Amino acid sequence: MVGTSSPLTFPVICNHELENYIQKNAKELYYGAKEVISRPGEALGYIYYIKNGRTRHSILSDDGNEKVLYTLSRGWFFGELANDLDLHTSLYSIAEEDVVIYKIEEQKYHEMIDSSKLFRDAILHSYAQKLLILRYELEDISFNSCKDRLKRLLCSVVDTSHLIDQQWYTLKVKYTHYDLGIIVGSSRVTVSKLINELYNENTLRLINHKMQVNKTAYEEYLKEVEK
Repeated sequence: MVGTSSPLTFPVICNHELENYIQKNAKELYYGAKEVISRPGEALGYIYYIKNGRTRHSILSDDGNEKVLYTLSRGWFFGELANDLDLHTSLYSIAEEDVVIYKIEEQKYHEMIDSSKLFRDAILHSYAQKLLILRYELEDISFNSCKDRLKRLLCSVVDTSHLIDQQWYTLKVKYTHYDLGIIVGSSRVTVSKLINELYNENTLRLINHKMQVNKTAYEEYLKEVEK
C-alpha cells in the first residue's frame, strides 16, 4: 500500500490478467531513460499503462523549478485525469529508466471502462492511490521540515535485505542531489547542506559514490511513522 512509509514512489503491481487484457486493446511503446513522454499543454486523447520500468511525473514553476508529484512503476496508469476531464495534461512525464508502456486510445479506454470490471477497478485504484499519496505529500510539506522530508524519502527506499558492516542499508534507488531537491521541494544547495548534516549525525554515509542509511536511524524512523 502507498502511504507514509513510501512517499511519492508507487510500488510495483503485477496483475497478469489485467496486463493481458490491456495488451489486447493497446499499442506497445518504448521510451529510453530520461526521454520525455508528455509535456504540459498536450492534449493526450489516450491513457498510459506501465508494463515495465519507472516514470516520473512533475510540475514546473514559471521560473523553471521542478517539483515531483510521484513516480510510477509497473502496473500503474497515468494520463487518466486529463483524459477523463477532457483537459490538456499539466504534467511533465519522463522515463526515469527504460520503460515499456501500453497506450490506450480514448475511445477504446471508454469501451474498456464500460465492459470490464477488472479494468474499471484498476483505474479507480490508480485514482485513489494518487489522491492518497498527494494527501500525505501535502501533510509532509505543511508540517515537516525539509530535513525530515529528506530523511523520510531516503528511509522509504532502503534495501533491508542487504545489510553492510552490520549497520548500513543500501538504497534501492540512486538519487542525485538535484533529484532529491525536486522530490522534497527544495533547492539542490539546501539538499547538499542537509545531506552533509546527516553524514555528520551518522545517519548517512557515502561509499563508492552511493548513499547508505544507518540501520539504527532507519529503525528510529519506523518508530516515528508508527506513532
